[in-house]
Amino acid sequence: MAIAHEYVAEHGLDALTVRRLAVAADVTPGALYKHFRNQRDLRRAMADAVYDTIDLSDIDITAPTVEQVITCCVRLRAAMLQFRDGGRIVAGSYSPFAATVALGTTLRTLLHAVALPSFDAGDLAYVLRNYTVGFVIEEQAYLGLVATGEWDDLVRNPPSPGGAEPAGASDAIAILGSDRDRRFRAGIEAILAGTVI
Repeated sequence: MAIAHEYVAEHGLDALTVRRLAVAADVTPGALYKHFRNQRDLRRAMADAVYDTIDLSDIDITAPTVEQVITCCVRLRAAMLQFRDGGRIVAGSYSPFAATVALGTTLRTLLHAVALPSFDAGDLAYVLRNYTVGFVIEEQAYLGLVATGEWDDLVRNPPSPGGAEPAGASDAIAILGSDRDRRFRAGIEAILAGTVI
């Protein structure tokens, strides 16, 4: 997994194949196919390696709080941001491995205790995970555009929407270009508003 993530860091996720990973790892493709049936299996293992960087040791599931739910999401975001294309690696991987399951179980356990009875803890955990992954995918795409110098050209003269926007509403440019930590937390809090005690 370390070699796979190094390959992605250098070449991007779209360039990674099992065969290219075999070359980078100096093994035969057949040796890797013993561990990964296909590209999806490889991505699942890579996703679990991302999840494995999340420290849950201080999350006390015997004394659940909404803040601990938010902490899990913040740490998932931070984990994905450590890896190039981390959001895309995790998206849709449906990894059944230990580290992935640990975060999901922790989130569901916390949410089961703090969610209003009309909301299912599993549904809420799924929504929070998807929001977090989606935010990171957008965030990493933005950071990539900034790194290549493309962002300034894209936002220099944005087209007018043709109608008046609501006062105080933020657009994607403001969301991505300003305090992303605050914006991320605001999104989590919006999801949890009205669903937790």
